[in-house]
Amino acid sequence: MKPISKKIKITEADITKQIRDYLKMRNIFHWKVMQGLGATPGIADIIGIYQGKPLAIEVKTAKGKPSEHQISFIQNFTKEGGIAFVARSVDDVVNNLSEIN
Repeated sequence: MKPISKKIKITEADITKQIRDYLKMRNIFHWKVMQGLGATPGIADIIGIYQGKPLAIEVKTAKGKPSEHQISFIQNFTKEGGIAFVARSVDDVVNNLSEIN
């Protein structure tokens, strides 16, 4: 008899919740962006403020790829002095924010 192996699929929604829980724990002001008609193309999933600077986090799964609009948004955001990056886990957020300190 073969052992049963199940792969647990982690979704962007799961990762977003984990990241938001971490940001809440750290008292980092943020909100989840709800995409809709008229939204800026490529706007990040999570927007906030960290140490007085605008913060934008694009959430992706391990295999997810940011779109051209998302890459452009991140580039423009950082060019204007904000903090922006793609996060595939809470560890990515921890690492990116620790680089700022």
